Amino acid sequence: MPVFSKEAILPERTDIDRSKCTRVVPMRVLGLGLSRTGTNSLRSALRTLGYDDTYHGFAAFMENPRDCEMWLKALAAKFDGQGKPFGREEFDQLLGHCQAVTDIPAICFVPELIEAYPEAKVILTHRDINDWHTSVMETIIKQVDNPLTNMATRFFLIFCRSSFQLPRKVSVHVCQNYYQDFKFNGRQIYREHYALVDSLVPEDNLLHYRIEEGWEPLCRFLGQPIPDVPFPYGNTAAEVLAKTRAFIAVEAMHALRRFCVFWVIVVAIVVSAFHLLFAFKEVLGFFLRLLWGICCTPFPVLHFLYFILCTTFAVLEAR
Repeated sequence: MPVFSKEAILPERTDIDRSKCTRVVPMRVLGLGLSRTGTNSLRSALRTLGYDDTYHGFAAFMENPRDCEMWLKALAAKFDGQGKPFGREEFDQLLGHCQAVTDIPAICFVPELIEAYPEAKVILTHRDINDWHTSVMETIIKQVDNPLTNMATRFFLIFCRSSFQLPRKVSVHVCQNYYQDFKFNGRQIYREHYALVDSLVPEDNLLHYRIEEGWEPLCRFLGQPIPDVPFPYGNTAAEVLAKTRAFIAVEAMHALRRFCVFWVIVVAIVVSAFHLLFAFKEVLGFFLRLLWGICCTPFPVLHFLYFILCTTFAVLEAR
């Protein structure tokens, strides 16, 4: 299995608030094929052809986790009816630095993106439906539905950085609302997704594409010369799992450090409290006896006044 360094998984991480951004380059390509159909290879190919930058959910979340803040708002508006639905204005903020977009969560917004960018060319990456279903089950669904990961995430969530919390929330939201009961309905979701794109995009603006076809059909559709480099195949299921596990390991170390610091502080507070109790046990006993007397006496008002006087004298003596 491939081994990935922290630097390879988290390249040049940024902290950009996309809600304050705007479009700086035209949106030229919408890669609306489902995840695990070659979207990462398509991203690499488009970048090689000069479509800078090309957005890909998994990579973008690692590079600028704050993107998830806007994606969560977009998902909530579409699937939960909470907030304003995203249109060109919002997508220009979120994707304004990109000339192309692929993969989740963008593929959850097929009609919205096509309406926002009617001038963009659309590419649908295809894969054998059974191979695709198996690949999604072994990668995306396996990570989101992993009981051990879910239990650990819930337990350590308050100690995790937003760079872990936000991408996971988006992944869970997508699986619950778009992929739904994937094990049994995944193939139907695939068919419906591709039928939807077909119904919305004119034939002359749509490329049905398989990654194994290489450069020729892609460059012909985009009007680009074929580059003198091999086509960037990659991102197998094993590689995705290795990257994901390595990323989780990096974030888990940060969470563990925060967890340890938290308990060191808690233990220090408890020990200090016990020291104070033992140091002032006689004073504490005095006050407890007074309170007991107040509760048991037939004249609680007199005892209460006596308690106030004793407290006042104790404070004055302490000064």
